[in-house]
Amino acid sequence: MSPLYSTPELQRPGVATDPPLHRTLREQQILLDSAGVGIVFLRQRSVVRCNQRYAEIFGYASSARLVGINTEAFYPDRDAFRELGRMAYPVLAQGQSFRVERQLRRRDGTLFWGSLTGRLINPHDTTEGSIWILDDIDEQKRAQAALSAAEREKQLLFDSAMVGIVFLRDRHLTRCNDHFEQMLGFQPGELMGSSSRRWYASDEAWEEVGHRCYPFLASGQSYEGEVELCRKDGTPVICEVRSKSIDPADPSQGSIWITMDITERKQAQAALSRAHEELEQQVQDRTRELRETVDNLHREISDRKADQERIYWLAHYDALTGLPNRALLAERAQRAIQVAQEKGTPLAVIFLDLDHFKHVNDSLGHRVGDALLVEIAKRLRAVVRDKDTVARLGGDEFILLLPGANAHGAARVASKLQEASRQHYQIDHHELTMAPSMGVALFPQDGSDFDTLTQSADVAMYRAKLDGRNTFRFFTPEMQAQSVRALQLENALRRALERDQFRLHYQPQMSLATGNVRSVEALLRWQHPQLGQVSPAEFIPIAEDSGQILQIGEWVLRTALAQLKAWRSCGFPGLTMAVNLSAIQFRQPQLPELVSRMLTEFDLPPDSLELELTEGVAVDDPHAAVATMDQLHARGVRMSMDDFGTGYSSLSQLKRFQIFKLKIDQSFVRDLGNDSNDRAIVSAIIRMAQALGIRTTAEGVETECQLEFLHEQGCDEAQGYHFSTPLPAADLEVFMRQHLHRDSPADALA
Repeated sequence: MSPLYSTPELQRPGVATDPPLHRTLREQQILLDSAGVGIVFLRQRSVVRCNQRYAEIFGYASSARLVGINTEAFYPDRDAFRELGRMAYPVLAQGQSFRVERQLRRRDGTLFWGSLTGRLINPHDTTEGSIWILDDIDEQKRAQAALSAAEREKQLLFDSAMVGIVFLRDRHLTRCNDHFEQMLGFQPGELMGSSSRRWYASDEAWEEVGHRCYPFLASGQSYEGEVELCRKDGTPVICEVRSKSIDPADPSQGSIWITMDITERKQAQAALSRAHEELEQQVQDRTRELRETVDNLHREISDRKADQERIYWLAHYDALTGLPNRALLAERAQRAIQVAQEKGTPLAVIFLDLDHFKHVNDSLGHRVGDALLVEIAKRLRAVVRDKDTVARLGGDEFILLLPGANAHGAARVASKLQEASRQHYQIDHHELTMAPSMGVALFPQDGSDFDTLTQSADVAMYRAKLDGRNTFRFFTPEMQAQSVRALQLENALRRALERDQFRLHYQPQMSLATGNVRSVEALLRWQHPQLGQVSPAEFIPIAEDSGQILQIGEWVLRTALAQLKAWRSCGFPGLTMAVNLSAIQFRQPQLPELVSRMLTEFDLPPDSLELELTEGVAVDDPHAAVATMDQLHARGVRMSMDDFGTGYSSLSQLKRFQIFKLKIDQSFVRDLGNDSNDRAIVSAIIRMAQALGIRTTAEGVETECQLEFLHEQGCDEAQGYHFSTPLPAADLEVFMRQHLHRDSPADALA
């Protein structure tokens, strides 16, 4: 039995021990030893006994070491010890528990905060002593002190900030600092509870700010911009504001607004701008007068020379970049080929085209595009040798002429160009990265004259683009044949629509919950009378490069919606149609308006259409993608992300996209039966989509095993050869009627 409860009577040999009492004392001792707080029995201010936790709190290895110690040793000093006694005695004498928090002293002299609770064992006889419970709350006290300091610092920052700070809920002020009230000319507390309309000049201005700011706050984003407020006396105040929801997950918590008065700065900027314009005009006028005077004095001498030099320069150099143009390049190439023939030395030509350069002109303007071309020209010149020629053919196409360079040397130059392209270009305040696709042709095997070498390098460059861009390829005879095929297809494509050579086939997307056909995907087919069936994988890239994809894409959308209208009118009222969008279609500003116009034309609800775009299209320009998706979503049109998992979108981007459905790429579905990694990826995609409220469709389902796994994981839909190949409209209608009455998961897997 533990020393806390052992007595000589219970331990003397020959004395019978009452088993229930013995068990009760043992249970009490176990309870004391297991307690998370210190427990001590005191008599005459000395320790009679205590549990192990009490000893540990004061820094003793054993509870037995404390027996007989005067408790004054546990206090910082005698005064603290006596003060506690004076406070505790009146409470304990009445038979009540005494509770207090005090600083105590450990064995090593360090002080700590403890929570003490004491009670007399027998209030009628204080000589029987008392029992005390001790809890070490030192860490809690420190945390409370740190929290109080942080609160004081936060309040000081709030009160002393040189910007206005406002808390709004339902566009009503719940709290603001003094600076905000002073900035608008109000007395302290005068704005409390007021509608934010009070510091706007008109209802229209107030509503405009709401329309501009609150969509950002509702989506969890912050808003930054300039807002014109109104002082109490009616004078305007131009403020730079930053706002954000206090809790993006709960908009009812309101928002915080940081406001800075920039009225004087704006006025100064305007005055400076006017002064600058006036000074600029004066400088221009004076410069023009001086230039005219000088020109008149030297015109007869310099005009002819300047004209000749200008004519030569314009004839041989690119006006924008200062690089040799096609004419000068041809002259140098002719000489380089002649030297190579005479000396038997190698010669290489690199045809370089900038990937997605058109996006810069379209989004940032031609001025930025031209400035970028100038910087690219400088970097190209810095990479090559002095004897090499870098020429600009026009647009974003460049030719590098490398005398003496064999295949190894040309590959080294191409690799250096790739490395140089990884460094961004700073154009105004834009950081731009521009990667090249390059084709390499070698003399004499790829051409004995410059035109042939250039054509071969161009063909190789086109192959580099097809192989993923931002790379280089050497010319091969097979590329020439493929180039001829591409030209043939491009010419045939120009007449395919008017000659009615396109058809749409439809593949069903099966609901795994009901087994019904929930939606169908429209797939473009091209049957040419001489070329036969041409694969979309072959002709779609050509249509995109030639600009024909917009006309073809509009035909696909119109045809698919017409067919959907027919099906909905003959027994499939809830059917939806999925139509693929190319990158070029998706980037067209008029796309949302075109989609709405067609839906109205066929009297179809917006949610009957699902527009599919690949993951790469969305992440290539996420800001533009979000803007387009938001417009389509606002019109009620649903968006699906095709081939999900094969691109590079991050979760931070995905949550910003207005996505209705993720289509799991067939490369993950194909090996679900024998690849644990694919099963893990597919399961993760489905779980993520469920958490985001996004539906999932698995592509390329071909086996019962794949279907069972997808159903177990909670995938919503599936499509693939297990159900049906893409079919003409009439055949698909028969298929849909066969599956019209399946209404259970078991049927869906049958």
